[in-house]
Amino acid sequence: MLSPPLPSYAETPPKLVGGALALDFVNTVEWRGDPAAAGERLTSYRELALWSGHAGALPAAGSAALLAEAAARPADAARWLDAAIDLRQAIARLLDPDAAPPGGDLTLLNRMLALAGGPARLQRTPAGIAWSDDPADPLAAPLAAIARDAAELLVSGRAARVRCCGDARCGWMFIDPARGRGRRWCSMADCGNRAKARRHYRRRQPAGDAGPP
Repeated sequence: MLSPPLPSYAETPPKLVGGALALDFVNTVEWRGDPAAAGERLTSYRELALWSGHAGALPAAGSAALLAEAAARPADAARWLDAAIDLRQAIARLLDPDAAPPGGDLTLLNRMLALAGGPARLQRTPAGIAWSDDPADPLAAPLAAIARDAAELLVSGRAARVRCCGDARCGWMFIDPARGRGRRWCSMADCGNRAKARRHYRRRQPAGDAGPP
């Protein structure tokens, strides 16, 4: 039986629990750690644009302009969506503390930095001085922001604090800000509560009854 389609980001905003733009982008797959149950949220360029507006990969008013650009150039939008999916997988492997050393992922990230990012410059924003990318193609704007954030994360000490959720089926990634690096769940409200409920259930079962898997 097919799983019901996941809601659009227009209806259900993304849960931004990663602590970094690049990690929140990795988390645009539901149940990352369970390929059989994995749910793709970036099902169209529209969803990429909506996610980018919510996550801060675009200025506040950037999503509407990007949606109009994608509607006018659907073939180009589809190609950039494919590139975004490839970038997401490369970032996940580069930052996953348990992954094998990546092969061509760094090359792919560098290519996105060069092709999508264009010349980088600084600009003033309401939050202060920040990087501003000027991609040759407006449709590449989300990828430029994501690639830059991933690169800055990789070369910073924060990369050593990247963790995967303690629920292996979830597989979402996040930065553990705690000094003791004790954060286990992507979100206590979701995976943490499910784990707590499972422990409670098992404690109440008679000896020898393992209960549901």
